[in-house]
Amino acid sequence: MTAVDDSGGQARHHGADRSLVGREVARFVAAGLLAACLIGVGTFLVVSRDAEQQAVRHATDITQVEGRGVVQPALSDALLTGEPGAIASLDHLVHQRILSPDVVRVKLWSAAGDVVYSDEPRLIGRHFGLPAGETKALQNGVAAADVSNLSEPENQYEQGFGKLLQVYLPVHTPGGTALLFETYQRYTAISQYQQSVWSSFLPVLIAGLALLFIVQIPLSMRLAGRLRSSLAQREALLERAINASEQERRRIARDLHDGVVQKLAAVSISLGALTRRLGARRVTEPVSADGVVRTVDEAAAETREAMRDLRTLIVEIAPPNLLAGGIDNALRDLLEPLAARGVSTRLDAPHHAGLSKPMTTLVFRVAQEALRNAGNHAHAQHVEVRLRHGGDRVRLEVDDDGRGFSDSELETRRREGHVGLSLLGDLVADAGGSLDVASSPGKGTRVVVEVPCQ
Repeated sequence: MTAVDDSGGQARHHGADRSLVGREVARFVAAGLLAACLIGVGTFLVVSRDAEQQAVRHATDITQVEGRGVVQPALSDALLTGEPGAIASLDHLVHQRILSPDVVRVKLWSAAGDVVYSDEPRLIGRHFGLPAGETKALQNGVAAADVSNLSEPENQYEQGFGKLLQVYLPVHTPGGTALLFETYQRYTAISQYQQSVWSSFLPVLIAGLALLFIVQIPLSMRLAGRLRSSLAQREALLERAINASEQERRRIARDLHDGVVQKLAAVSISLGALTRRLGARRVTEPVSADGVVRTVDEAAAETREAMRDLRTLIVEIAPPNLLAGGIDNALRDLLEPLAARGVSTRLDAPHHAGLSKPMTTLVFRVAQEALRNAGNHAHAQHVEVRLRHGGDRVRLEVDDDGRGFSDSELETRRREGHVGLSLLGDLVADAGGSLDVASSPGKGTRVVVEVPCQ
């Protein structure tokens, strides 16, 4: 058989693996970056909304202090009738204590919706009516805030200030009349408060997301390394399985050629010679009956042995129905060829071991490989097979008194391609079991496999 140099194909295959791993790493990093961006955007929205709410609550608290602590003690019932002195006194107080770069307008409303006072004189005495929200605040005695609708008639003199936040709460004159105290504050103060919150929170957020992203990179590389290693192991296992399959086919072909075919050829020659002798008995000496019987007996014996060899090969190629026939009968079939060759065999196994079908097949394959090695390589004179069921696991033991082997001999056999038990060991490990082989030169070999029942 001509060896084919597949180094170019292997290089392309490894290149494809590296490309696959590279794409997976890129996807992982891209997903991490996208997650970091989503976290950042989500955090920005949440913190911005929370900062805005805090700023509005702060503005409301300040307005309550100003309304009930500054304005309400200075109110007089004369305001209700528009007395100029009362208006001038309150106006002086508002300009001194309330108005500021942030607070640009102050109004006092009656329950009927009339402007009792404003720092904008053109509004005093005018009737606009109170919106539902402000009426509710006046009736319930609570403070409230919302963004001003500068298109309303009562806000015509505030349009030049831009976006405003209006805060209102009820206050009372000395005579007990309820008035609605309202301030208009620049919304830029709210934005500045949001910025101050962000200025303290944003560096921490960026550092945390950057750290998270940086940590993901080595993790992705590590996962990529594991993926590459897994692909290499899978490729090696597949290659070993293919090689083992090829070797198994060659072994079966060799066994057929050296065993069954040779025996049938001998039978054919013997019977052919007998036929020629019987056909020529009229012109030569007659053939004795004893010679014919002996030849036929020998042919029958050779035929029976060939049939036994064929049956052994059939069992190896296609195991019997292990669940229906029982694991003990299947193991007995494996021992029969050894017994026919004069090897002393002993079997200790229950009819059913409580194994699932995949586990039964796996145990059978391990026993098959161990007994094949005992007969073909170890030249054992005694072989013993024991199968035990304990708890949720089954234990198979195969002992022979053959010539055994050293670790170096085992490694040499593996390099030569004899990897039957090694491949089975991988399958056993994948099934959650264990396979141990103990041997030393001149002291035989012991193969022990434990597998879960299911």
